[in-house]
Amino acid sequence: MTLLPAGSRWLVIAGVCTFGTLGCGSAADEQATRIADVEATVRAAADTVSTPREGRQGVALSRAALSRAAGGADGRAYAVQTIANPGVIIGEITGGTPTDTSITPTHDLAVCRPFSQSLVPSRDGGVGNAVVWLQGVATGRRDDAPRRARLTLDGCRLEPRVQRVALTGTLLVNGRDAMLSRLRFTVEGEAAPRATVLLSDVGQIVPTDAASTSPGLVQVHDDLHPWVRAYLVVAPHPFVAVTTADGQFRFDGVPPGRYTLHVWHERLGTQETKVRVERGVQTRITVAY
Repeated sequence: MTLLPAGSRWLVIAGVCTFGTLGCGSAADEQATRIADVEATVRAAADTVSTPREGRQGVALSRAALSRAAGGADGRAYAVQTIANPGVIIGEITGGTPTDTSITPTHDLAVCRPFSQSLVPSRDGGVGNAVVWLQGVATGRRDDAPRRARLTLDGCRLEPRVQRVALTGTLLVNGRDAMLSRLRFTVEGEAAPRATVLLSDVGQIVPTDAASTSPGLVQVHDDLHPWVRAYLVVAPHPFVAVTTADGQFRFDGVPPGRYTLHVWHERLGTQETKVRVERGVQTRITVAY
């Protein structure tokens, strides 16, 4: 049995209704009513809630480019192949300063208290949480990214903010907040969300592989709490990374060739540069915002 706060009382939801399945009796009816009430609150507060600012043009450009990154310039799909004496790219994204955004929730205030979130983690001038990937890679090593990743809703925020997810990998969505949340997984240019996850139970874990069916930058947002947001980078090959706070990233086993290196950050937009990789050579590159 699951207890959820509904105003000043507790709403009791049992059985399959815990997962937000409608049409399963009075508990489902109450849950639907609760969702409708929250949606009305969200609409009423739309002009007052503080949410992070995005470089929207940059988001669109990077999503399209990442979706095209799963093959060579000649249109060949990426294939696993042993490369003799490959190269290495050691990179740094610079120009960052620590940037916090203040979030002021408008409802579910017993759980969602005001907080600050670091949207530009930065150490020593680096840009953290930047997504970096190579476009034009047709062959190379097998992707060793974990087949399972976790996304946690805790304290009315999603963590991690940005993470890499293997193609066709499973995402475990963990809800730790005593409130209803409806997470949608969307990619710009796609007509419908890849997945929708309804969280209604403290400690609930919902697995989904629908978000990682094809390469792309997937935005996760809670349409009942518009300040809740995260990004999944569905990697088409191993040469995709999320930078650490000092802006560092590294690609091992890169086939020799000429590529386009793309960088995206939710606040800073996109950058791209050409890079040449030679056999057995470490190529060092710095991209500055």
